[in-house]
Amino acid sequence: MRPTLEAVSLTKRFGQVVAINDASFAIRPGAITGFLGPNGAGKSTMLRLFLGLAHPTAGSALVDGKPLREWPAPSRKVGAVLDTRCVHPSRRAIDSVRWAAWLAGVPASQAETLLDQVGLGAVAGQRTGKFSVGMRQRLALAIALVGDPEIVVLDEPMNGLDPEGIAWLKELLRGFRDEGRTVLISSHLLAELEDLVDDLVVIARGRIIGSGSATAFIDRFQTQTISVLSDKPEPLCAAVIDAGGEVMEMHGQRMEISGLTSIQLGEIARDAGIALLGLTEERSLKRAFTEATADTTDL
Repeated sequence: MRPTLEAVSLTKRFGQVVAINDASFAIRPGAITGFLGPNGAGKSTMLRLFLGLAHPTAGSALVDGKPLREWPAPSRKVGAVLDTRCVHPSRRAIDSVRWAAWLAGVPASQAETLLDQVGLGAVAGQRTGKFSVGMRQRLALAIALVGDPEIVVLDEPMNGLDPEGIAWLKELLRGFRDEGRTVLISSHLLAELEDLVDDLVVIARGRIIGSGSATAFIDRFQTQTISVLSDKPEPLCAAVIDAGGEVMEMHGQRMEISGLTSIQLGEIARDAGIALLGLTEERSLKRAFTEATADTTDL
């Protein structure tokens, strides 16, 4: 199965600055892939390379096997939102979508339907200059969908959305996946991606440090962590250290422990005569991401 998006030894330099450094990864079709990295890691540059808005210094950014510019109707292949400031503030929302459709060479007749789809049908006739950030996010998404694209690329699409809006966007993206579309979503809101993405690509200082399934990424990079509540935290702390474990954090009766399994921790507490009031094994995308990018300062 050919990947829908593929970076092959991709490098991008701006003068002496290396924004992307020999990056290679592939994104499988029909999945939601999270594209993660610290600020300045090269995420936006990478998206621009795939969209043909920047040209590689070396290597290739391929969409279904070739650069996007070589597809006869790029808007039918990829729909993207890189910036919500994509319309003139004095233009009505409906006219903005119609204009985008005209530029893409597709019928403008679906503009009303698209605005309804993103929850802006009631304000279709309003000028966009007074739209909130969240409304601009929805409008930009409607514009990205004018070509009914196979691939949807979104840069920080949850910015400005309230919890209800985030829940709505997640359901929309899951719907795209169910239709067989590919979704690439760049975001720093890691907690919001936890229950959404199937795969991950993680970048730091222009280098890819992990890619593949989200579950495998968490298993690879996250140190097993146990959150425990104890009636005798200080004696338990000492017993954990004696057993070769590590107390990562301690707040009152609660502590986070790594280096031990929950069974081992239970046996240590039992032997020390310490009651455990609560125990949870923690696995999170945020923690795995933090640990994966912790040692990238020298890249």
